[in-house]
Amino acid sequence: MPKAIFSVWWDDTLGPMVGRSFPEDDPLTGEEALSIFMGHGVNQEAKMGYTKLKRGLIISYMQAPNCIAVQLSPDEDSTVVERNLQRLVKDIDMDSDDWDLELTNAFSRLLLLIKESSGPELLANPGVAKIVQDMHQGRIGPLAPRHILDGTVRYPEAADYLGTDVEETRRTLTDLVDAGVLVPKTYGRRIQCRQCGGEDVQITLLCPKCDSRKLHKVYTVHCPWCREQTPTVIEDHLTEVRCVHCKADMEVSDLNVLDVEPVCEECGTASNNPKIAFACATCGKHLDAVDLLGGTGLAYYHAKRLDKEA
Repeated sequence: MPKAIFSVWWDDTLGPMVGRSFPEDDPLTGEEALSIFMGHGVNQEAKMGYTKLKRGLIISYMQAPNCIAVQLSPDEDSTVVERNLQRLVKDIDMDSDDWDLELTNAFSRLLLLIKESSGPELLANPGVAKIVQDMHQGRIGPLAPRHILDGTVRYPEAADYLGTDVEETRRTLTDLVDAGVLVPKTYGRRIQCRQCGGEDVQITLLCPKCDSRKLHKVYTVHCPWCREQTPTVIEDHLTEVRCVHCKADMEVSDLNVLDVEPVCEECGTASNNPKIAFACATCGKHLDAVDLLGGTGLAYYHAKRLDKEA
């Protein structure tokens, strides 16, 4: 189990402020606080940070200018702590007026989350128990990833059991792998940032003539309702668009894109062959060929059913 939890703040004049700790008997030093902040990059761009100190390994979550850090016990599985720290931070009041109480509660909550995400407690979750049973009995097959337009990896069938929170679904599937219930196998190719390890990608189209990012994108898609080809504009925040022929709403994540014609708002150039720039959605790092081609995606199989089929 983790040994301690810390809060650290950044002041533009004074630098890292040590803040509070729980338990209170071994607070961070100013040098340690600075090292933790540097674990998130020079510009504090990475949400998750790993820092090796004399006291042990520290995993931290950055929500600038605040940082929550957890000290691991020796030989503890850092990936388990990282997943549960990500679960924890949504329940922490980053603007709290009582950080002693906030960290006390956060530490107790973190220990509970780690317990609930492993062993019998994990399988006691109704959604988890249901998906494991359905996979074992063959009602659903392996959980295959789906890449949608913004590059995010989702598991649609798992979401029916575990909820619509994409990141939480992926964390729960990894919990089940650690528990020996599911087995991950390579499935296609994924993109992974070498700076922070993030898998979410921000894709930006550039004008081939002036390199402007201001492009008006007109998509030609196949309407699943009337079967006609229909033009549409898909803004980043939209989850549905409407067919110009039958007026039915279409889910953006399910669209079959046939063609895209970007039109530059700066110089007016229309081209079906724009420049494409990739960046990590977590830390903002520009992704090059090594990042784009370096990894593979994962599908999840029920361990016992996989053994029977082998």
